[in-house]
Amino acid sequence: MFGVNIDTVYQTVQALANKEQRGYLTPQEFNLFANQAQMDIFEQYIYDLGAHTAKGEDMHVLGDAIALLHNKLEPWYEIVNVANGTTLPPTVRNGRIFVNYLGVRRTIRKTSQDDIRNLRGSRWHGEGFNEVMYFEDGHNRIQVWSGAGQLTSGVTVERIAGKPNLVFWGYVIVNEKAMYNPSTSAHFEIHSNEQTDLVIKILKLAGISIEDGELYGMAENEDKENTQQENKH
Repeated sequence: MFGVNIDTVYQTVQALANKEQRGYLTPQEFNLFANQAQMDIFEQYIYDLGAHTAKGEDMHVLGDAIALLHNKLEPWYEIVNVANGTTLPPTVRNGRIFVNYLGVRRTIRKTSQDDIRNLRGSRWHGEGFNEVMYFEDGHNRIQVWSGAGQLTSGVTVERIAGKPNLVFWGYVIVNEKAMYNPSTSAHFEIHSNEQTDLVIKILKLAGISIEDGELYGMAENEDKENTQQENKH
């Protein structure tokens, strides 16, 4: 489930920031911190996905980290064709590369041009060389090879296209007080279970902005407790 209500986060942040009269965020400050917090979480998804994938972790167990991250990135995740098997999509975050080969869709691994040349040139290796591999061939370009030769079709790549839209806590002034206006508001687009992390990150940013060590410390403690709870599951 995606989306977090902007007013729910706003009210929670204000309640915690005002605890023991430690501060108040203006709507402008909140909107600035809210967008920064959402992008921090989104970028962390991508970083974590790359880290887990690089470790070669098992992707076929219930609740594995990679599957959870793919779920959180679903609105921006897609698999697209690699033009002529050589040209990657521009200006996007590209991930694993796949190929349909001998009737099977498989993930292909990156290697060097020299490794492929040596494998194909060796009689001993060449006879049993049925793996598909690729090497980088310049900016946003690759070459995909099997024992039979270069593949120019059936190559696809996963990518993260775009990013969450800006959030905005819309308001009107009533009796010199900012009141929530849903018609001009834009909600968070990241996964709904990130509500607590959004609150914590916004409080951290607010604590730094107003140089309130206690507010930052409170948010830091909340963050640690939240991490501990996540690690228990």
